[in-house]
Amino acid sequence: MTPERRKKIERALDHRQPDLAVVIDNVWDPHNVGAILRTCDAFGVLDVHLFYSQHPMPKMQELKGKSAASAAKWLRITKWTSAKKLIAHLKKQKMAIVTTDLAAKAHAPKDLAFAKPTALVLGNERDGVSPELSKAATANVQIPMVGFVGSFNVSVAAALLLYEAFRQREAAGMIGTPQLGKRERAALLKKWMAL
Repeated sequence: MTPERRKKIERALDHRQPDLAVVIDNVWDPHNVGAILRTCDAFGVLDVHLFYSQHPMPKMQELKGKSAASAAKWLRITKWTSAKKLIAHLKKQKMAIVTTDLAAKAHAPKDLAFAKPTALVLGNERDGVSPELSKAATANVQIPMVGFVGSFNVSVAAALLLYEAFRQREAAGMIGTPQLGKRERAALLKKWMAL
């Protein structure tokens, strides 16, 4: 491994935000899942939760050759089929559960505190956020729109919301300041260097 490559890996580790997670809730289109994974990597998200209770969970090999094929390996991806277990896990991590539910009362992204531990739940293309996750939400977010369409594509919404989280965290001095503990960082460095 070249010194430049190691430096790039260490820089990415120092920008990872372990208290900002994304939950992909029954998103069935592999292109959208792939685009979300790529965005997560770009904005320093480390943990992505795939929750599938209504649709088959996409296999990672379905993402091969897609725009996110290289992004998935830099993320910690956990698969869930139980909303109850997922919610318990997020609450144990002391994360606010923020949904993108069009049916519920919503806040503008700028009005939410994304610098605090947050799990952002992105619902599927047709049905939105699962009822169990919507019920467990501590807040709901909706991106302001002024055109005729009712919503953004889920991968576009992910990018816009994660940029807002990045912006808030950067303003709070969190971006570029290592957030990972020494042991966790060392384990990830070893894993990533082997990739």
